[in-house]
Amino acid sequence: MDDKAHILYLGFRDGEEKHRRKLAGLCRFALSRDWTVDAVPPAKCGPAAVRRLSARLRPVGIVAEGSLVRGRPGPFGPEDLPVVLLDPPDATAGGGEAAVFCDNAAVAKAAFRELADGLPSCFAGVPSHGMQRWSTERIESFRSLCASAGAACTVFPAIPVRPGRIDDDLMRRRRRLAEWIAGLPPRCAVFAANDYSAQDVVCAARAAGRAIPRELTLVGADGWGDSGGGTPITGVSSVQLDFELAGYLAAQLLADAAGAPDRRVRSFGPLCVLRHESTGGRGRRDPHVLKAVEIIRREACEGLTAAGLAARIPGSRKHFERRFREAMGHSVMDEIMHVRLQAVKDLLARPQPPIGAIADFCGFGSQVELRIAFRARTGMSMRQWRKNHLG
Repeated sequence: MDDKAHILYLGFRDGEEKHRRKLAGLCRFALSRDWTVDAVPPAKCGPAAVRRLSARLRPVGIVAEGSLVRGRPGPFGPEDLPVVLLDPPDATAGGGEAAVFCDNAAVAKAAFRELADGLPSCFAGVPSHGMQRWSTERIESFRSLCASAGAACTVFPAIPVRPGRIDDDLMRRRRRLAEWIAGLPPRCAVFAANDYSAQDVVCAARAAGRAIPRELTLVGADGWGDSGGGTPITGVSSVQLDFELAGYLAAQLLADAAGAPDRRVRSFGPLCVLRHESTGGRGRRDPHVLKAVEIIRREACEGLTAAGLAARIPGSRKHFERRFREAMGHSVMDEIMHVRLQAVKDLLARPQPPIGAIADFCGFGSQVELRIAFRARTGMSMRQWRKNHLG
């Protein structure tokens, strides 16, 4: 056995891009601690198998895919090992274990911004087929954003899935959805709670004779159509989730648990919107922008500059920065600053390190530069922010 400490990542599916991105985030944090990550497929995640693996590798802890929570008879492995749930289906999963959840309100906000850019006449929401908690949170958040903007939002009345009748219920749902879509006003903007629901909307709109994007605009969520998580949905925009950040935060939580037994929760949100014809007509998705956002997530706190990033992207800097602003709605430097300040907040949420050392950790040239930027974005000093979040 090697000398490195191990993390067991349970439930890893090599065929799913989101799992590969989560693994990349886990490995990125592990590298900073000189740890290693062992990815374990679902078929080998039984309690006995995990106990044997734990006895052999003596891991510092376990990061388990949230999907493993359903039907779990007991602990994932030895009870003395810290466990972090990665992307569980809802906030009640796991019985109080440390967890990294999807920020469903942030997903809804990204979808609303994308759809609102088209100046629609009204908005509509389509929940998931199974009416899961995360779906309800996304749709309710979306409806609240519409109300805050003074806009009408109608929600498709979903029905519960009947055990053993999933295929029949799916066809029945699409028939009902087609009737509902036929009655939507012209130029209505539709948010589907995930990409599977977006696929339902595409099929139902076709059956109802409603053209996308000429009559309806549409945004889904999760980004699996572009990341190998399922059959691509041609031309549909989607909120791409930051799964690499999710993995990184899970490993970070595990490291905290290894040093202190308290259980905490972190959240991750959108990486960007993968833009296609369903929200604009010309297909504005740009793979170079997506690559740039991923680089920023990894290297913003390592002194990354807008000029240095542009030099790594094909084409001129001016052309790249224009494409980035069109895709993201803000500048490259705004995105770098956002990531740095998020890292600052993560450090401020702990009693250490001292405030005077944080600038060096997060890519700021000086403490003065950080102090000015933090107050401009939050309206308070770092000392006030730490006091509020530690108290």
